[in-house]
Amino acid sequence: MSWVVSRSRFKRDINKLPSHLRQQWLKQQEATALPTFKGFFPERVPRSQQKTRFEAGITEGDLAYVTEGKHKGKIAEVLAYSPEFDAVSLANISTKKLLPKPFWPEGQTSHVYDFPDYIPRSKVRVVGKSKEDGRISYMVAEEVVMGKPQYDDRYKRWIPERYIKHHDYLLPWPNPAKLNDGELSTLEDKVTERTFEFNTIGKSSIPKELVNQLRNPYSKYKKRQLDGLQVAKLNGPEMPLTIEQKIWLAKQAEKPKKKLYPLSEEVKEFIGSKMAEHLNKIESPELRHHLEVLSNVKIPDFEKTLKIIEETKKEESATEEIKKEESATEQ
Repeated sequence: MSWVVSRSRFKRDINKLPSHLRQQWLKQQEATALPTFKGFFPERVPRSQQKTRFEAGITEGDLAYVTEGKHKGKIAEVLAYSPEFDAVSLANISTKKLLPKPFWPEGQTSHVYDFPDYIPRSKVRVVGKSKEDGRISYMVAEEVVMGKPQYDDRYKRWIPERYIKHHDYLLPWPNPAKLNDGELSTLEDKVTERTFEFNTIGKSSIPKELVNQLRNPYSKYKKRQLDGLQVAKLNGPEMPLTIEQKIWLAKQAEKPKKKLYPLSEEVKEFIGSKMAEHLNKIESPELRHHLEVLSNVKIPDFEKTLKIIEETKKEESATEEIKKEESATEQ
């Protein structure tokens, strides 16, 4: 596992570059590409102009007719649509490429790999297939338009209807590829069923042995040491006080110190009875455990209040002793 945090602001986004810089960057990338892949990929489409497969009107499983190029006149199944290039990959229309072994896909046994060609969307037409009297006929749509969206249970999402332009002929979307269930797959009727929940927020349900595996053991924040830059960020420079601030601080210094006194026994008994009455109404053991954990948490404001009470008590005891000494000397 890598502990390097990937941040998007440090990544190069070519879509944010001007057109001339984008072309220059693509040329540099092509210069370092594999020899068999030079000039293979079409020109990238800006992100603002990219379309989804449903917006482009073509998706995996469709039949497509090639109108231009060396594969003109072929009808093949669409393997994938690439929004980045606004192009499709068709079955049995590929080019043999030399692929180094580190880039082999699973199951590849040779350096020669049939790589599907990218055919621009403008050079393919969607083909409709129909059966009449046992004969299969194909209908090539010059252009398709999208209708109102309908929920398709096969795709589990809302997708627009697809029609041939200037006609009312509906081109149904193909069936999506069937996904094979794996060992970690969840049945469709049990996806929304909750199978795990925390017993309490006061006690973690994660075993202590797993905590170090979930955290970064090489984090610089665990060393409890700060470098000069971090210290400078935490401790900013002292700014000179303005005249108004000095006046306000002088007035605050003239004010008498705040005095707090401990609660009387009657008030303590009243608060204790109310808390006991509330705790007796709690039946959940998880909530009781949570309250016990919270009772052991030290609150800074409460600690500050106790400190003021102790200081007030010491000051009053000191003043009483001084008064006693003065009265003794007078006698």
